[in-house]
Order: sequence, then structure tokens, then C-alpha cells
Amino acid sequence: MALPPGFLDDLRTRTSLSQVVGRKVTWDARKSNQGKGDMWAPCPFHQEKSASFHVDDRKGFYYCFGCHAKGDAVTFVKETENVSFMEAVEILAREAGMPMPERDPVEAQRSDRRTELSKVMEEAFKWFRLQLKTSAAADART
Repeated sequence: MALPPGFLDDLRTRTSLSQVVGRKVTWDARKSNQGKGDMWAPCPFHQEKSASFHVDDRKGFYYCFGCHAKGDAVTFVKETENVSFMEAVEILAREAGMPMPERDPVEAQRSDRRTELSKVMEEAFKWFRLQLKTSAAADART
């Protein structure tokens, strides 16, 4: 499903990244400056004791100086909740009180067509890969 232009920007504006991340981490009070939206914590993506995970609320991005994980609120929900991109958007939209846009029938048809074509391409790829393993394809392998 394609989202209308500006929907993700509006969602990011209405979502406090530090609140989303704060459900999964304990902020380091010594390094964090909540007034400036500059928050630090141990990284939720790898085991550590130091606060190498940085959230910049003003920019809406996080970055871990240990494992190099980075992203925005949608990425964080996607990774920590193990959900798809659209499911993460739906979770954040629900929390922000934003209705999800209706699916455009024309776009739905295009999306379904792309899905079908992807499946056909995958099957063709498997078939050609098998053909390369036959004796008739010996010249193609060299």
C-alpha cells in the first residue's frame, strides 16, 4: 500500500522518538539532556552496559555508536516489535491518533500485479539456476 505524500512526515512530527524508545530502554540520567531532546541509553539491539545509544528528538533519529543501528520511530518499532514497515506505521499512527489512509483501488491493483510478477520472476530464476546445473549448460558455466 502506498501512503499519501506527507503522511509519514506528519506521523514523524506527531511522534516523540524518545517516548517510543523509552518504552524499551532506561535513559542514562548523567548523559541525557531531556530539555534539548538529547537522550542516551544502553542499546536495545545488542548487549552492553554503557550508554552508546543516542536519540536526537529534534531530528527524530537514533544511532548506536556500538552496533551502528540507526533509524527513526518507524524503523525502531519495526526492529524491536519484529513487524513489517506498514505494521509499524499502523502502530505509531494508532498511538498518535492518526487514521490510516484508505487503500486506493488502483494502487491496490498495481501492488497485486507487482506481487504476481515478483513471484513469476522468482520461479523463472529458480528454473534457470537449475538449468545451469545440467550437462547441456557446461559451456555456459565456463
